Amino acid sequence: MAEAVKETEVIIGSLYASLNRTNKQIREERGDALGEQIETAFRRGIEDLRYDLKDLVRKRTNMYDFSPTNSQSLVMAKDVEARSILVADKELSVKIRNLQIELEIMEGRYTELTGKVLPTA
Repeated sequence: MAEAVKETEVIIGSLYASLNRTNKQIREERGDALGEQIETAFRRGIEDLRYDLKDLVRKRTNMYDFSPTNSQSLVMAKDVEARSILVADKELSVKIRNLQIELEIMEGRYTELTGKVLPTA
């Protein structure tokens, strides 16, 4: 059987323990929570940038897929517009380069702020 609590013993539940925290304990808990939130936001932002970059590279590569839709069809040279391909390629290439720069900056900031390096996929 559980021993009865003596009248002189004080039971401190989580409410009272929380109310009696010191300023140092409160600051540490808040700092840990904020640090975790910021690190998570940076990590997810970097993962999103990496995904967007891969997606744009795939789109640019797929622009040059002139293979027929089936074995009975052909892509006619007259159906390919070189000028529009040039414009689309240039736009995608600029977007890719901008994402590469943004990603490099964000990875650097993540490392600077957290002291960690995210593994590349």
